[in-house]
Amino acid sequence: MTGDIADLQARAEAGDAEAQFRYGQALQYGLGVPMDDDMSLSWYQAAAAQGFDRARFSLGEIYKEGRITPQDLVQAWAWHKVVAENQGELQSAARESCSELAPYMTDDQMAEAERKAVSLTA
Repeated sequence: MTGDIADLQARAEAGDAEAQFRYGQALQYGLGVPMDDDMSLSWYQAAAAQGFDRARFSLGEIYKEGRITPQDLVQAWAWHKVVAENQGELQSAARESCSELAPYMTDDQMAEAERKAVSLTA
């Protein structure tokens, strides 16, 4: 592990949301560390729990595409909905993702996704 990655990991472990997100990316793509999908997902979730929109958006994409976890449209829509309700730079892309997902979801899935989105910001 390089010094930069070790520093990033230390900052992530100290609770820095952006570092958690970036360390999650490093683990997902094997950037300076061995690829580890489970740990990557954990770091994205840690950053998202702190309100870091890039992590929230990435989780939406991960669940939408089933990249490092099984596809889950309810989770994908919920994470994107949370980002879509913020005023950040990813708001428009998150709204578009919600619109793209909706036609593939049942009414029950949409209701569940709405509840999940509320719980993610509570």
